[in-house]
Amino acid sequence: MQLTWIIELARDGLRNLVRHRVRSTLTLLGIVFGIASVTTMIAVGEGAQRTVLREIAALGLKNIIIDSVKPTEMESSRPGQQTGRSILGYGITEADARQIAAISPESPVSIAHRVNQRVYSDGARVDASVLGVAPQYFDLFGSKLVAGRRLAEMHETLRHTVAVVTPDVADSLRGIGGAVGKQVKIGPKYFRVIGVMSVPGRTTTGTVFVPYGTARALFGTSTYKWESGSFEATRIEIGRLVVHSQDEGAVPGLAQAVARVFELNHETEDVSVTVPLDVLRSKQRTQRVFNLVLVTIAAISLFVGGIGIMNIMLAIVMERTREIGIRRAVGARKRDVFLQFLVETVTLSSVGGALGVILGVVMMPIAASWTGWESVLTPWAVIAALVVSWTVGVVFGTAPAIRAARLDPVDALRYE
Repeated sequence: MQLTWIIELARDGLRNLVRHRVRSTLTLLGIVFGIASVTTMIAVGEGAQRTVLREIAALGLKNIIIDSVKPTEMESSRPGQQTGRSILGYGITEADARQIAAISPESPVSIAHRVNQRVYSDGARVDASVLGVAPQYFDLFGSKLVAGRRLAEMHETLRHTVAVVTPDVADSLRGIGGAVGKQVKIGPKYFRVIGVMSVPGRTTTGTVFVPYGTARALFGTSTYKWESGSFEATRIEIGRLVVHSQDEGAVPGLAQAVARVFELNHETEDVSVTVPLDVLRSKQRTQRVFNLVLVTIAAISLFVGGIGIMNIMLAIVMERTREIGIRRAVGARKRDVFLQFLVETVTLSSVGGALGVILGVVMMPIAASWTGWESVLTPWAVIAALVVSWTVGVVFGTAPAIRAARLDPVDALRYE
């Protein structure tokens, strides 16, 4: 019986909305835009979080990635090596690799050799870096074989001149029939492309992968560059080192030990240590703050919309004072009047919430194209938006409903 009565009150509320279309529309706008903002922002935030987490997780949450980087000071910290006509040595050394391998013998260590040579295809320059890797290197990341086949132990053992390229490099190779089977020129040497593989990582966008042994044998560790009348000679023993921990919980401790090795062995900052697990946690903290800011902005809009609803309901109470007096005279209790106006307010805000969700869904592709992030609408986001709209109706409809319930029946009947 009580449920039937509440449904009837909701129908009355809807009829009042239709009866006063302009007023209802203006009242609903605040709720509609507020809920649309909440829906869109939650969807964009969820999409951004999923994108970031997917990219970081692809780096391997159990990995510690160390890259050789050119020091800001051009002077090498290693004895007997100076700038000018001699060799500038920097980055990871083989001694560093041995020490790191000894720290945790059960943690596999993969070495990558950076080749400082330009890449050409059919005489045209290809914007790509070259990395010599062992076949196991791809297993440490979320690598996906797109076409052809990957590097194998045979290529490493026999020093084959074969290469695997990333998708963006494959797209830049000229000709028809795909990248597999094409020839690329790395420095003075030609390599045959045997596969296309997507490999996450900071330095793997636009990368040509060749067997590690082939890279070391053909190109060595020293690079000589003449540009604009200046000469520079550099030597990098190891371009990248990846340490894979067997236990995710041991990653922070192992990362500290790895960093300590470089602090002791290197006087200049010529290495960069990336711990995807730490990056993930940092991004999660940033995302929580970002989501909080978005929700706060949307909450302000909802607050303004709620005030609009309260104002219009107070006006409605004044307009219907005589009606309230008649209802009280024929036996309606204060509770009945209170529920009548509260249900009408909740109906008003619920309609605004539903329209807001629809508008938010429409705005999602626009927000995604503007921010560059995907938008993901989850069921809990829709439920949360509708619950918020319902809560706004309850919170801001209580005061008008109480005022209506407290009207004196005699004074209400006399009201003109």
